[in-house]
Amino acid sequence: MIIAINDEILYKIVDYAADIGRMQERIESGKEAEFITQNQAHIRYGRGNVSKWVREGLVKRYKDADGKPKSGVRFNKLELESAAFKCNCFKSISPRAKDEIKDINCII
Repeated sequence: MIIAINDEILYKIVDYAADIGRMQERIESGKEAEFITQNQAHIRYGRGNVSKWVREGLVKRYKDADGKPKSGVRFNKLELESAAFKCNCFKSISPRAKDEIKDINCII
């Protein structure tokens, strides 16, 4: 089945893929850390969003030291960025693009 994608959404997807690729390259080259703390994730993406993404299985929590009561929690940056994109992709598109998406969904 072939589904047409609105140009605006297609450009957002391409930009996102390029951004994720650059972030992954920085992580692999050691210029950027792979994980951020739970507190940093809450500040950057919002506590409610991060909790929702964990519940939905979009993001995993990584404990620093298992079994210790005061061990920290961290999150993978790429997983967080991916979840943020999935949840926000359609929120910032134009009304015209949203109408086209509704039309496509009605056809399917």
